[in-house]
Amino acid sequence: MKKITLTLATILFVSQFSLAIAADPSIRQMQPRPMTPQRGSTIPQLQLTPDYLYQQITALQQQVANLQGQVNLLRSVVQISQNGTTITAENLSFNAGKTLTMSSGAGTNVSVGENLTFISAKNISIKGGLDVTAEGARTVKLKAPQIKLNDGTKLLAVVGSPVSGGKVISGSTSVFAQ
Repeated sequence: MKKITLTLATILFVSQFSLAIAADPSIRQMQPRPMTPQRGSTIPQLQLTPDYLYQQITALQQQVANLQGQVNLLRSVVQISQNGTTITAENLSFNAGKTLTMSSGAGTNVSVGENLTFISAKNISIKGGLDVTAEGARTVKLKAPQIKLNDGTKLLAVVGSPVSGGKVISGSTSVFAQ
């Protein structure tokens, strides 16, 4: 690609010439010359009339105004500083097509006013590097067709379960221990 160098005088001349043409009211009636194809190729005929350009500029200005409105809306709910980012909204959704990852270097707290529900179509895992605590002010409920404590395979004794030699003969068919 050839480098083009324009002098300040050339730029001023072109800009003044452009302003003089724009000030001429008869310019709107002028039709642009059709462009001629080079080397036998065909190009679409462009109709770059002042009315067409005005319509395009108006459409672009509307798009810019819409984008400015969206940016202002984002500014009203997202606060960004060097110490962190806060998103404040009445309803907030995260939708990931495949994977959603949240990572923290120190701690993660989830605090809700009423109910918190985790739902998965397949599996949910809760793992702790040291301890995991499940605590409820009233009741902690574990519901499943089978509950295994420490990946247990031995039946858990319930009231009235027969025991022989320190082993449960028949106990709970849904809770197993190690």
